[in-house]
Amino acid sequence: MIQILDEIITDKNFAWDSTLQNKIEKFYVELTDAAIDELLENKINLEENYENLVILQNEIKEFKKILVSGCGFFVINNSCFSNFSEDEKKSIFSIICKILGTLYVQNIKNEKYVVITDEGKSMKTGGRYHQTKEGGSFHTDSPQWSKTPDYIAMLCLHPAKTGGTSKFLSAYSIHNQMFKENRILLEQLYNKFHFDKRNEYKKNESPTVFEPIFKYENKNLTLRYLRNYIDKGHEIQKQTLTKIQIKSLDLLDKISHNDDISVNYDLKSDDMVFFNNNRVLHGRTSFEDHEDPNQKRYLIRAWIKDNN
Repeated sequence: MIQILDEIITDKNFAWDSTLQNKIEKFYVELTDAAIDELLENKINLEENYENLVILQNEIKEFKKILVSGCGFFVINNSCFSNFSEDEKKSIFSIICKILGTLYVQNIKNEKYVVITDEGKSMKTGGRYHQTKEGGSFHTDSPQWSKTPDYIAMLCLHPAKTGGTSKFLSAYSIHNQMFKENRILLEQLYNKFHFDKRNEYKKNESPTVFEPIFKYENKNLTLRYLRNYIDKGHEIQKQTLTKIQIKSLDLLDKISHNDDISVNYDLKSDDMVFFNNNRVLHGRTSFEDHEDPNQKRYLIRAWIKDNN
């Protein structure tokens, strides 16, 4: 029997709305001077000096509590990295990711770090979201994997000229709203749907993964979602979505686009953002880039498995 979360969650650490933007201390963090000094002392071969970064390790482990039992995402203030070169910032980002867990390979190219920038593609013609300048696709990353990444990390090296505002939504808040509006449609999302693997599968493997959108286990609600992958997955398997399934997905989409339950944040150069991929949906607004190609919106993304 499928276990369902059958109540409204009122804990503001899990079910938050746009008013969280007025409590920036809940998600906006800074390294201490001691941690920054420690990094400066080990600037040469930073990643090789990982064992020397004891203060940094302890501070990141404290920040991790925000991912697990806090609001589910945090941003490290870009000013913490003002005395480091771009390569050093990338190394610090890599170190922080590894403190949080083990990095996943993200694609068939065996990349553990993927660039997010506009490559002139469109999702309408098969482009990946991170290769476009489009907005509005609220999702969790890699929902087509049987075991999705626990945490997503991004280093912003260059923001867009205009737009590209990051948006974060709590799975609990979405669930609460669906619970209030239509429990029958909500319960549909505890059933399994096909997610398109985007041609990244081995010979004799299924081209889709068959998993529920909402799952409630051990008193934890998790969510996997990317509407395009579901629509395409059912097309691939020649299993037409039922009318009630479509209504359920449409309701989830409608609620996800409600600005009253999302937190907006404009990433600045050198900001690092981390979020819990199991209970925080993310997306962005569309954007326009600088004409100078060296100033184009440019982020680096990592997917992380929590070793605990």
